[in-house]
Amino acid sequence: MSRPKWHVVFSAIPIGILLITGCTSNTSAAVEPLSEYSPKSELALIQNVRKSKDASQSLHEIYRDLTLIDIHNHDAGHPDPVSKWGQYGIDRIVLFGDISEPSAQTTDQLAWDHYRKAPDHIYPSFAGFPIYEEEGLSIVRDKLEQGYLNIGEIAAASTYSPIVSKVAWKSEHPNDGYFPQIYELAAQYRVPILLHIDPPNGTPIFHLETALEQHPNTTIIFGHGNAYNDPSSLQTLLAKHPNLYIDFFAGFTAYSPDSTNKLQDFIPLIESYPDRFMLSTDSGFGLTAEQAASALYETIDLLTPETAQRVAYQNYERLIELQPPTESQIKKIKELSAELGTKETYRLNKRMANELIFEWSKDKQ
Repeated sequence: MSRPKWHVVFSAIPIGILLITGCTSNTSAAVEPLSEYSPKSELALIQNVRKSKDASQSLHEIYRDLTLIDIHNHDAGHPDPVSKWGQYGIDRIVLFGDISEPSAQTTDQLAWDHYRKAPDHIYPSFAGFPIYEEEGLSIVRDKLEQGYLNIGEIAAASTYSPIVSKVAWKSEHPNDGYFPQIYELAAQYRVPILLHIDPPNGTPIFHLETALEQHPNTTIIFGHGNAYNDPSSLQTLLAKHPNLYIDFFAGFTAYSPDSTNKLQDFIPLIESYPDRFMLSTDSGFGLTAEQAASALYETIDLLTPETAQRVAYQNYERLIELQPPTESQIKKIKELSAELGTKETYRLNKRMANELIFEWSKDKQ
């Protein structure tokens, strides 16, 4: 993975000199929240690629310079998930491991460890908390304060999955237990929450809709929303709920023998809601990694250039870049700056605050 690219305001400014806006106290730096997102366009890149396609190349080679985010990846336990998925041109991954069971607390930490090593390529997520215990609410708050950028994948309902239906901290439905409070925390921190819901119809979807209506400021991502589902069902949900986003597990539709649809079947829907779809590999669940990655590019290749860049990176990137720094991050920055003798004012979002803390922590060592 050779090309970290951040398409955001101040992206080219090195850590440590992000934006000096004036002097502050004599003891530490000051932090001002940054709440802007100005993505760099890759329309010309996509258009040029399509004009000069080489049929002998794979699509991931053809689109190798297009920024691509995998928003659903379980490989926190892999020794080098960045390289594993980077070989297919995937620039960044939303990383976690196990979900909704005690072992997920270990893989949540592994995701954070990978993030510290490769912050240009990883968005850390967490999934190790019980839905029916107050302790779970405390864990969510603490993780968000620490700097995690995503919640999930959470088992909000599962009847048929051979794995998720058996996890210890599975919820009965997407509005059960402490989910309402968790949704409010997600809204407060402006962090998306990724939900596993199966079956993708009936009672689980009724409660999902209730949650979407009751928490309009919460961004809920329907994990692998296309799996065992059809475009018309998703269209109904998207039309009613502007805070619902779809994690499109392209590999399932393209390569799973259980799929009853083709990628082309979903393209009109994606084009109708170009700001609400994002791509994922689901770590190639039920597939090979190559199939899961290839399907991302097959989807991109079917979309208009404008929609392709949104789905490939801009839709999820926006959810990250608009997250404000937390009180814990600001406190840590002040502590580190006092030790390092830095007194400037920094305009930061949550991601930038994490990276500044990582850089200054290295300087102390």
